[in-house]
Formats: sequence, C-alpha cells, structure tokens
Amino acid sequence: MPITRILQLGLAAATVAIMTACATPAVESNEPPKADALWIADSVSPEAKTAMTALLALVGQVQPSTDYPKTPAEWAAGREQVEQFTLAFTQPLVDTLSPDVSEIELGGVPALKVVPNGGASKAGVLIYVHGGGFTNLSARSTLSGAALMAAKTGRVVYSLDYTRAPDAKWDEIADQVLSAYAALLADGKTANQIGIFGDSAGGTIVAASMLKLRDKGGPMPAAVVLQSPVSDLTLSGDTIRTVAAFDPALDVGYARARFAQYASPSEFTNPYVSPVYGTYAAGFPPVLIQAGTREIVLSDSVRLYQQISKTGGEAVLDVYEGMPHVFQSLLPGTPESDTAYARSAAFWDEHIE
Repeated sequence: MPITRILQLGLAAATVAIMTACATPAVESNEPPKADALWIADSVSPEAKTAMTALLALVGQVQPSTDYPKTPAEWAAGREQVEQFTLAFTQPLVDTLSPDVSEIELGGVPALKVVPNGGASKAGVLIYVHGGGFTNLSARSTLSGAALMAAKTGRVVYSLDYTRAPDAKWDEIADQVLSAYAALLADGKTANQIGIFGDSAGGTIVAASMLKLRDKGGPMPAAVVLQSPVSDLTLSGDTIRTVAAFDPALDVGYARARFAQYASPSEFTNPYVSPVYGTYAAGFPPVLIQAGTREIVLSDSVRLYQQISKTGGEAVLDVYEGMPHVFQSLLPGTPESDTAYARSAAFWDEHIE
C-alpha cells in the first residue's frame, strides 16, 4: 500500500525518535501563507515548534496518493506494513518509560496490562482504546500512548487489542470494549474505580461504546477522556475544510476509505457509529475532550462537547493552540503535552475512587 502521508499510517508517537533527533529551525514569520502546510505558529512553545518542524519536514517529503486498499487482503497487508514501521519508532519511548507490560485477556479480548515503572501509585485503573483510523495499529504498536498515560497518572492501563476493520465492524468492536469492561467488573473492580480513554478513532469507539452501555442500563465508568476524537464519520464539520491544508496527520480521502471499512455510509449518523448524534443524559459519565487547533477533526471535538452539554451530560473541552492530531503522544515532553496529561490526571483523580 503506497504511503499517502506519513501520519496516515498512524505514526503519532512513532515519529518521536525522528523529531527529537532533529533540530531544524522553525519558520520565523508569523504570517501564514494561505496553503503552506509547513508553517508553524509562533504561539506554540519553542519545544513544540522544534518537534513540529521535524515532523512537518518529514511529512512534506511524502506525496499524497489515492491508491487506498480495496480488499481485505490489501487492508491486512497495509496494516502489517504500518505495524512494523510504527513499532520501530515507538520502542525508544517505551524503553525510556520502561513500564511493566504483560499480555492478558479481558472478557475474551486480547489486551496489554501496562503498569507504570515502579508500580501504580493510584488504586483506580484505566482502559485504553487505541487509534489508527479503525483499520490500523494495535495495543503493541500504541504501547507508547498507554505507557505515557500510565506514567503521567500513576495508574494501571489496560490497552485493548480489539479487532480492526474490515475484519470487524463498529457493533462488534463496541461489544469487545464492553466485554473487556465487564471482565474488570467481574474481577472485583467497581465502576467508580474505572476510567476509559481513547485517541482519534479510539475516542470514537469509546464514546460510542459508552452510549451503548448506558442504553443497556449497565454500570457506567467513573469518567471518560477523549483525545482528538473523530465524532462524526460524515466529515461535515467546519474544520474538515478550513484546517485541511495545515493538518499534518489526517487526509480526508484516506479517512473516508477507512470509515467505509468500519461502517456502511448509511450508518454514519447512528450514534453508535458517530457519537456526535447521541444523547448524553441519564447517567453518562463526565467527559474530558482534548484537541488541537491544527487538526481537521477539531470541529468533531467542539461539536461533541456541545452535544454532550446540551443533551444533559457533563463535559470539559480542552483545546491547545497550534497542536496537531493526538499531540499528547505525538509531542511528548513539550509543555502542551505535559499540560494535557496533567489535566487528564487531575480529571481522573476528581472522578475515580
């Protein structure tokens, strides 16, 4: 499968090693050209500017393509290419964080139990649903994201290896998340001791799964954190167009190809597929939504926050200046990433018993 953009392959945390090794000066002008994807705002931190300069230089070397996978075999082959490429770059960060990682099953779902180095300092636990556009990545290749959350919060993280599209559709994937959650409850954890978070497509799956759980009358977890969630698979938000020239991570054409593997377009307005169409009253847990102003799905975060708030739920929208998609694990060690994780940790502490 040809690479369309480097981050279409789901390389969020995977580019950390390249970025930290590169010290190319950032663009100095504060006047952005109309369609210059390499421009970086002076309003971001110096640390983020250095890291983003390296990232954008890398992205700029890759020419877009519309030759997306079309068969299950092609999706599988592309997934394996992505997996191996991502693993090669995420491992240095995982080695630095040095979590205790064990392979387990939760309700029949493969998972990684990620314990922060030195042990957990907090009693509550977190479930992580990784991103990758519904079709790519795994608990192993996104271990850096799970390990960062574990290290920053002092909590054990259970990272789920759910079945990716097209091998499973949205309903089966949601059921896997709920099965893993039920297994923790059966093992003695109370709902108030569990938080659940996801990034990008993982945020979509988390929000949708929690809607399904609420509608089934199940005990709801203490809190939810969504990092750059994709809340509307119809891609009808304002920033899908307005930020498109400046988003280094996402491409609309490739996103549409992935979404069609996850759900039929006729299902895109189903709240269990696109949670922006859901209703959030009747016991839905409090939600922290984090996003950056430099991602085409910023509107998805804004609209999901508004939908939760106006339909009776409790939500906090936490937006970061100049930050790209899933910047928390993409730009670790920057003030923006550190602040985002600190706010997540405080949110968990406020709600998890």
